[in-house]
Order: sequence, then C-alpha cells, then structure tokens
Amino acid sequence: MAVPTELISKFGSLVNGYIAALGSAVKFGGAAVVFGVRGLFNRRIFPRHDLIVHMDYTGARSVPIIVLLGLLVGASLVIQMTPSLARYGPAELVAGVVGVSVLRTLGPLLAAIIFAGRVGAGFTAELGTMAVSEEILALETMGIHPVGYLVAPRFVAGCLMLPALTVMFDLSALVGGYLIGIYQFNISHESWMDITKQFVNLSNFTFGLAKSAVFAVIITLVCCFKGFHVKGSGMEVGRATMQAIVICLILIIFSDFVLSMVYNFLSKFGIVE
Repeated sequence: MAVPTELISKFGSLVNGYIAALGSAVKFGGAAVVFGVRGLFNRRIFPRHDLIVHMDYTGARSVPIIVLLGLLVGASLVIQMTPSLARYGPAELVAGVVGVSVLRTLGPLLAAIIFAGRVGAGFTAELGTMAVSEEILALETMGIHPVGYLVAPRFVAGCLMLPALTVMFDLSALVGGYLIGIYQFNISHESWMDITKQFVNLSNFTFGLAKSAVFAVIITLVCCFKGFHVKGSGMEVGRATMQAIVICLILIIFSDFVLSMVYNFLSKFGIVE
C-alpha cells in the first residue's frame, strides 16, 4: 500500500505546485494590468520616457521584419493557391481567399509569433538578468513597486504596438499578394479589387485586431512573468527565455483556435459576417 500512497502524494504535490504557479501568474498579470492602466494617468508609477522607449523597441524597430515577412507571406500564398484555384474556377478568386485568410487568421497569428520571438524573448532576458543581479530586489528595498516600474510600461507598449504591427503585416501581405497576382498570373486590377470587395468585410479586419490584442496580453505577461521569477545563475535566464517562448506559442495557437470557434458561433447568429 505504500507505493500507491506515495504516487498519490507525488501527484498531489505536482498538482498543488501547478495551481500555486497559476495563482502567482494570475496575481502578477492582474497587478501588471492595474499598474499599466494607472500608469497612463499617474507618472509616479512609471516615467513617460520609459513607455516611449519600449514602444520604439517593440513597435518601430519591428516594422522592417514585419513588412518583409508580410510581403513574402502574401506572395507565397498567391503563388501556391492560384494554380490550384485555376483548375476548378476563376484564378481571380485567389484575391478573396488571400484577403480573408490574412486579415482573419494569418496576419494576427504570424505577427504575434514574430513579436514573441523578437520582443517577448527580449523582455524575458532583460527582466531575468535584473532578477539574477538582484536589481528587482533593490527596487523593492527603495519602496518602488517592481511590477509597476518594470512590467507595466512593457505591458502597455506591447498591447499598443502588436495591433499596429498586425495592421502593417496585413497591408504588406495584401500588397505582396496583389503584386504577384497582377504581374505573375496576369490578373487584372479590376478583377482583383472586385473579388476582394466581395469576399473581405470589416468584421474580418476587426476580428483580426481583437485577436492581436489578446495575443499581446499573452506574450507580454508570460514573458515578463518568466523573466521576473528567474532564480539562480545566468544560465537560468536562457532557460526561462526558452520556456517563455514555448508557452507563448502554445497559448497563442490555442487562443487562436478558441477565438475562431467564437467567431464561427457569432456568425451563425449574424453578429459577424
């Protein structure tokens, strides 16, 4: 009887540990959201300069890679899908397929993955280094709330910049697809625009922005949380960064699935098109 009892005890300890970690993450996320909102109106929580610096780091410096990959994704979609569509119908239908898929799913999803790899990893490494060198502890000693001072500006910057980057990615992908369709497959400009207007509607764009806002919350909170709780040597910073990106990718794809199910449910009632 000792073996089953020991297994149950280990399983209970494991579950208890995961529940405690989840509770700590929820508490951390709630504090980041509260301080982030309050910090927009109270400069004592974090300086405006810090917010601008993080917005530049997360947004402006990410534009080149977002635009480049957007162009390549749009062009690749048209190159791969046009020959297949031409076998069963007009090749011009590729304009509508690319428009809907980019605005509703691919744009927010790929922009979030790029954002997690470039910005999220940076957040975890920066905060992890501060935790290892006891800079976070020093802030607490000085009476400064570390979540408000370090995490809140990063959270606000991420939530503002990822939707903006998603718009840039969408536009780049649509332009890339348009150029390939016009010059590679000889689709007329009028046909491309007419098909796009028939297939694409405003709800596709707004739903994609809503997705990107959810992804921004996930990426910033997960990466900051993992960096904030690094303990040990500098090697743990790299391990925490890897874990943060893996968790972000899992949560991004899972939340994309859930939000897509919600979209399909709402479309049955005519709330969205």
